[in-house]
Amino acid sequence: MGWQIAVVADGETNLLSLQIILGQMPVWALATHERQAALSQLNEDYRLFWVPEPAFTVFSVAFPENSIDSLLDLIPTIEEHHSRLAGLSLFGIEASSQLQNGLAELGYEPVPDPDSIYPDRIRFAKPLELISDIPNIVLDASGWVSLNDFYDTFFAAVGAPDWHGRNFNALDDSIGEGGINKMEVPYRIIIRKGKAMGSDAAALVKDLGDLIHHLQAGGCPVDLVVEQF
Repeated sequence: MGWQIAVVADGETNLLSLQIILGQMPVWALATHERQAALSQLNEDYRLFWVPEPAFTVFSVAFPENSIDSLLDLIPTIEEHHSRLAGLSLFGIEASSQLQNGLAELGYEPVPDPDSIYPDRIRFAKPLELISDIPNIVLDASGWVSLNDFYDTFFAAVGAPDWHGRNFNALDDSIGEGGINKMEVPYRIIIRKGKAMGSDAAALVKDLGDLIHHLQAGGCPVDLVVEQF
């Protein structure tokens, strides 16, 4: 389930570029003849990435003379189809105060995107405090000694596949990008009885906090709370 959605508001982005984006998040794209023709196949090819939500959707603009008003009008419909939507990646639309103000009214704030492979992308995300009913993933750390104790407990809680890597690069992908674990963000990780952890596990949890802060800076709707008792 994708927490972020790409909205492609131009008709020039080619299908290969759309496929690259589809590997990272579901896509809503301005309807063109080529995209309409590819709609069924792209949904079939990327269905397992984002099931039960649609992978690829095309739309027509509500206000042909005003791309920003059309985008703002579209977002509630996108939210209806993607119940955990918390982030927007916008393509083919220029940054402006009208865009920022309109998205702010819908609960979205600008997100920095300095390392993006997409030079023309604009990103917005909902702050965690504006997302209702965030699930808590509660982990008992009282028996944690090794790094694997954390991974075993966390992977079981989120339904990670057996092949999930036991390192922070893999966590960055599965939490931040999604499409890997059965349970996807938004969620809050609550680690209880932290005082009982062994030193290796405690060091991992400290580094996990750094990873979560990195993900939050990119708009990812995830939080970490460590309780000592």
